[in-house]
Amino acid sequence: MKVSRIALAEFRKFRGSVELDGLAPGLNIIVGANEAGKSTYAAALRAAFLERYGTSTVTHLAPWGAHGARPSVELAFEHGGHDYLLRKHFLSKARCELVIDGGRERFDGEEAEQALAALLGFELPKKGLSKPEHAGIPGLLWIEQGEGQALAAPAVHAGGYLRDALTGVTGELASQDGDRLFDQAQAERAELLDARGKPRAAYRQAEDECARLAQLAQEQGAALAALDADVDRLARLRDEHQRAEREAPWQRYDAQAAQVRERLQGLARLREQVVRLEADARRAAETAALLQAQVQRDQDDGRALEALAGALARDQALAQEQQARAREAAQALAAAEAQLTQARAQHAAHAARQAAAQELESLALRVRDGAADLARLQASLRDAQAAGVAADAARERHEREAHVTEARVQALRQAEQALDALKARQQAVATRLHFEWNAPGATLDGVALPAAGERLLTEPARLEVPGLGWMRIEPGGQDLQRLATELAQARALHAQRLRELQVDTLAAAEQAWRQRALAEREWQDARKLAQVHAPKGIDTLRTEVQAREQALARDQARLAALQAQHADTAAGEGAAPDLAALQARYQQLDQAARQAQGAHDAAVARAQVLDEDLQARRAAYEGADEAARRAARSEAWLAARAAQEALARDHAAQAGTLAAERPELAEQDLARYTQSAEVARRQHAERQAQLMQLQGRLQQANAQGLGEQLALTRAELERYTRRRDELRERAQALSLLCELLQEARQQTTQRLLAPLAQRLNHYLALLLPGARLVLDESLQPVALERGDREDLGSLSFGTREQLGILARFAYADLLAEAGRPTLLILDDALVHADDARRELMKRALFDVATRHQVLLFTCHGRAWEDMGVPQRRLA
Repeated sequence: MKVSRIALAEFRKFRGSVELDGLAPGLNIIVGANEAGKSTYAAALRAAFLERYGTSTVTHLAPWGAHGARPSVELAFEHGGHDYLLRKHFLSKARCELVIDGGRERFDGEEAEQALAALLGFELPKKGLSKPEHAGIPGLLWIEQGEGQALAAPAVHAGGYLRDALTGVTGELASQDGDRLFDQAQAERAELLDARGKPRAAYRQAEDECARLAQLAQEQGAALAALDADVDRLARLRDEHQRAEREAPWQRYDAQAAQVRERLQGLARLREQVVRLEADARRAAETAALLQAQVQRDQDDGRALEALAGALARDQALAQEQQARAREAAQALAAAEAQLTQARAQHAAHAARQAAAQELESLALRVRDGAADLARLQASLRDAQAAGVAADAARERHEREAHVTEARVQALRQAEQALDALKARQQAVATRLHFEWNAPGATLDGVALPAAGERLLTEPARLEVPGLGWMRIEPGGQDLQRLATELAQARALHAQRLRELQVDTLAAAEQAWRQRALAEREWQDARKLAQVHAPKGIDTLRTEVQAREQALARDQARLAALQAQHADTAAGEGAAPDLAALQARYQQLDQAARQAQGAHDAAVARAQVLDEDLQARRAAYEGADEAARRAARSEAWLAARAAQEALARDHAAQAGTLAAERPELAEQDLARYTQSAEVARRQHAERQAQLMQLQGRLQQANAQGLGEQLALTRAELERYTRRRDELRERAQALSLLCELLQEARQQTTQRLLAPLAQRLNHYLALLLPGARLVLDESLQPVALERGDREDLGSLSFGTREQLGILARFAYADLLAEAGRPTLLILDDALVHADDARRELMKRALFDVATRHQVLLFTCHGRAWEDMGVPQRRLA
């Protein structure tokens, strides 16, 4: 499969129309920065083949925020000598169209999508988006960003197609008898064990019953032992209950708690007084802090006025200095402007002479190049005309054999194989008649028989012997009659296939197909050669040759005129002034003058603003009312500070008295005595309840007969234990049989996997010489052998990614050999490979590109410059 063009419109990142055209049949490297659209092209390929055109769940394919968009994909590709054109539109006015060989065949809608699925090897979802399990071969060979190491799921989803390809390549199928025996053993084992090897059904029931009876026997034994312990405990509880009734300790604890409660009431009044003094002291401190801040602001205002007056004096002096500098810069600028005006006039005359010389030189080069181009185009025209003649001849040979198609040859091959198989089956079940006699004149269905010989009877026959009589022989029963009917139908079908191909034998049909394929290849080669020499057609190339001849004649005439004119003006040319230096000096002086004037204006503005601010602040600060307010704020601050200190002393004295009393210890004593009284009452009540419960339990236990129950339980446990052991031995025997059969199946599978393993190890030798990949029954690598056996999950991410890509190369070779279309897509793959590994992977990539088309999307273009192909860059 070779994709030549991908065109997109209103698709994800691209709001307009874009396309990739002229894709090579081997390696194609598409380079672009992040968000340049590489993944959009990869997603478009997936959507074109794998997504249903009529689904409404592909809104993510439309550009972000584009309402009413109609995402479209158009693909041109070739496979098996046929050209395909696929057009698919999603969402608004959705449609799908597949055109084959320029319109010889055309499919629309659902029919087109089913044709694509059969061609590429995947399944379409019944509704909604395509899922990984539907992707088949494309899901295996088209690697998305960051998914190179994820091989297990795609290989499983494509497993059926891979097995069909292996069967077609090797021609070997696994033995069915061994499979039936293995399935029977698996089924019988499944009656006893589940997939994890755990017991199930009768085996699990026996296990559960043994566990239940063992638990019951343990519980009954424990109950019997607890019964003896309860008798001793009952006597102990009676003694403790009688002692508590006599002493009543909870009454003593209640009296002690009442004494502590009275003391805590006095401490609570003292605590309220301390809290009140603390709040007063805090408010006094806040008032003093507020007044102190106001006094501090008054002092800061006075210092700010002095600083502002000093800044005004400095800015006024600076404005005078900047005024003198601006005057000097303006004078220097005027002198430079006069020099620059004179130099520009001299330079314009010099530039006109140089332009004439450059035009003469450029025209001479164009005349020389035009003559070379004309010769090249004339040679291409001759080659293209010759290739066109060869293409027409090959096309005529190909069209004469149009009735010989691959499908018809394959149908004839299948019909002949079916006919041979039916003949073999008929001979196997037919009746063989051996005879030897001395009676001349014997006949079979009226045909004379020799004295001895053999006949194969496939239908009823009448044997007559003169002088003895006759007999009727009916061979084979109903099976032979059915075989005869099938054989007649097979002969008719075989004859029809021969008539369709206009040949007498299968060999002649295959020879005709090879001749037609050869003519088609010659036709395609000639067309491609003609396209190489005339990409836009021979008429366009012929028109281009004529245009080049006319343009060359005009350029030669213009060249002769300019050469004559240049000879006249060259003698009067003089030296040009250094205009660049004068312009640079003028620009420097102009910038200096502007800077000097700007600095002077800024200094004057700053001085004016500072002067106005100083006058306003000074008037406000030196007013009589403001001075009186500053004095009042200072006196209020001193009074507030004195009040704060007095309240702080009172609070400290009362807080010291409260701390000396240790109120927390009294609270702890109250809690301790209260809780002790409660605990004593609760324990007395609990003991009384326990006495009642023990007495009732002991009476009930004596009536149940725990000893007899325990004996019965142990007998039942022994019976179920024997049953469980029998089932365990059978399950173990079946498991061993399954393991032995599995080993035999694996040996057969390894023979089947040999072609895939050979291709895998071919690519692996380029990356890890001497190593070997181990395959499982699902046709995917599971381990790497390089001295020791390593599970793939234990390898680094980069190594797993490299092995996953090599495995896909091997799958592609296998599928291509089986006649399946292949296309490899690598979207930013191998970003986790180090420099040495990347160089080795390049060898494998170059090798696989000689047999398959590869689309490599990457944002690291420099890393792939040595692949021998030009890179396509996305804007």
